[in-house]
Amino acid sequence: MGSEISHREFTEKDFIAFQKALDAEFAYVKTLFDKGCEVFSNAYRIGYELEVCLLTNDNQPNPINKNILETIDSPLFTNELAKYDMEINGHVFELGSGAPEALNNDLVALWEQAQNAAKKFDAKIGLFGVLPSLRLEHFNKELYQSDMHRYTLVSQRIKELRHESVKILFHGEDEVSLQKDDVMFEALGTSLQIHLQIPFDKAVAYYHAALLASVVLVGFGANSPLVLGKRAWHESRITIFEQSVDTRDKERREHGEERRVHFAHGYIDSWQELFEQNKMFKIIFADVKNQPASDLHHFNLHNGTIWRWIRPILGKDKDGRHTLRLELRVLPSGPTLIDTEVNLWFFIGLIHGLVKSKINLTKIPFETVKDDFYSVAKKGLQTKFHEPVNAQKISLKEWILNDGLKMTKMGLDVLGIDKADGYLDIIKQRTSCGQNGAVWQLEHFKKYNSIPKLMEDYMKNSEQNIPVHKWGL
Repeated sequence: MGSEISHREFTEKDFIAFQKALDAEFAYVKTLFDKGCEVFSNAYRIGYELEVCLLTNDNQPNPINKNILETIDSPLFTNELAKYDMEINGHVFELGSGAPEALNNDLVALWEQAQNAAKKFDAKIGLFGVLPSLRLEHFNKELYQSDMHRYTLVSQRIKELRHESVKILFHGEDEVSLQKDDVMFEALGTSLQIHLQIPFDKAVAYYHAALLASVVLVGFGANSPLVLGKRAWHESRITIFEQSVDTRDKERREHGEERRVHFAHGYIDSWQELFEQNKMFKIIFADVKNQPASDLHHFNLHNGTIWRWIRPILGKDKDGRHTLRLELRVLPSGPTLIDTEVNLWFFIGLIHGLVKSKINLTKIPFETVKDDFYSVAKKGLQTKFHEPVNAQKISLKEWILNDGLKMTKMGLDVLGIDKADGYLDIIKQRTSCGQNGAVWQLEHFKKYNSIPKLMEDYMKNSEQNIPVHKWGL
């Protein structure tokens, strides 16, 4: 959830100063969009962030991220909200023929670095969407919140804005009902975030393709079905995150204002609309810096506290050119490194294939796509959605096997990635048998009704890097 904040508290004067600086930076951003391709990079690049769980030898949450981060001592590894999680920040690569190999080498090297550090503390690391061995006691912020004041500030600000406790309520096969005075339930979820840099003149098409692809990937990659021993959504992270950092009070909820974590607000004609939407959200961190508007400090800090599932990011590359980047946030971590890479290349290939196929994606009413996203998050691969060509409601599995795979291969081919057969084969096999991480966990829990055994079997398979569709019960 981001880097440290220098202030210990914020005054009314800070919020006024922050708003003034933010307004100036919005005006500066408008000048950038007026200039368009003249000031933006036209490169395609990819990066990733992978959140991991730290475990004891008997697979319980292990609150030692500070020890491990001090041992590794690298800016590529950072805190997460809970002491039993941390994040790996991968390098950035040009999106071309060599990207899969380069990204694989990067991911494996950073993973081994984390593993070796964990072993020094008799610990291990695992990849989950929601860690099944978490219990309510693991959300005591005095014991388990990471040593960053940023997290305390978020809790304080949410309390100020909501005027009541954080409440989480949703239903899968069981009901999940939670209540707390801080944001620690956000630590239930651990994610894979993919960063896709795209050219300015194609940014709208990529955004719309990412919306549709997110519906597909949230079902294909689901790995978060068990929440504190309850059978919940196949990808429970989606509703947990949306509710755990909801800053709206009762009145704003009743007026239908958007959550800070949301799918999207509608189709767009320009990315400038996405950034303009940020103006409707209250400021969380009034961390004022005396920096020129062109640094976009306040603009990006505010954007970083609006956790859309497909987040637009405005940055700069090492050559000083401005960049537009999609942060694709719908995927969970895990279950294995190979599954992580498969999910990532499926996402990238499908988005690129949808753009290159020139399908008019906006012919599907936006509210329909949004409804599909939440329906698929609840039920995973075993559900229907509105396919992009004719907007007909069909089986998600059948669409992936009949059309999605071809579109993904075409997208990767166009990018020059012609050695992706291994990833495409796993997409086909996982979809055909219908077993992703969520289905395996639910079936295992149904058969044994034992979280300790589930954790033991999950970690045994994951540590051997066996693709999840091959896991037995």
